[in-house]
Amino acid sequence: MPVSDALEPDRIGPSMFDLTGRRVVVTGASKGLGRQLAVGFAAFGATVACVARSVDGLKETEAQIRALGGEAAVYAVDLRSPDNITQTIETIADDLGGIDVLVNNAADDHDSPIEQTSREVWERVTDLNSRSAFLLAQAAAPHLQASGGYGKLINVASILGTVGIRDDSAYIMSKHALIGLTKSLGLEWARKGVQVNALCPGFIVTDMTSAAFNDEAASKWIVQRTPLGRWGQTTDFVGAGVFLASRASDFMTGQTIVVDGGWTAQ
Repeated sequence: MPVSDALEPDRIGPSMFDLTGRRVVVTGASKGLGRQLAVGFAAFGATVACVARSVDGLKETEAQIRALGGEAAVYAVDLRSPDNITQTIETIADDLGGIDVLVNNAADDHDSPIEQTSREVWERVTDLNSRSAFLLAQAAAPHLQASGGYGKLINVASILGTVGIRDDSAYIMSKHALIGLTKSLGLEWARKGVQVNALCPGFIVTDMTSAAFNDEAASKWIVQRTPLGRWGQTTDFVGAGVFLASRASDFMTGQTIVVDGGWTAQ
């Protein structure tokens, strides 16, 4: 058979990005990038399970999704507690009839030199940023693998999972761990119908970065250091997120997409 005859024209076009009928779990969905991704997935047809600690924030995300005519369910959970994770995944799978996509986005940060970073702070950051991602992936594995070859795991890491800066060792360590998990599970699940990839944002305007954004010197440094000359907005990441959640990324696994205005290209 000629190579051209093996193409699938029905999978070329807007339908490549269609998420209709897909069941997507987004952690850290009560604000910031997590909220924007959840709304973006719903806009492309997905039913979205929104997970976070803040009930009020989750209700706002749900309201935004429903205002678009989308479907959402909310789950108020503290993912730092391992005991909550398996039960939450099983509850979501029961409620939605399965899970096709898991987005590990929940994160925390604490800027301080290592000498001033207590063990409690280190555990708070790494427990949420990396341990919960590992445990969520572990709990969701049978559901993702049962999704008919459609399973997708997206780890939201950071450009600080690829490079380093001073005075942020706990966060940077946790984000490097997410990229390592992405590579490992990309290989481990390659023959199990699940693609595993990471999304690495640059400096974006969220509650977590508000101190730097509102600090004139820090914000100026970030803008000058970014080739595109501005901070990122949460909407800048929806396209990459939808790509990784959709059939368009079916031949991609163990990889990292960096959306940083050119920061790491220098």
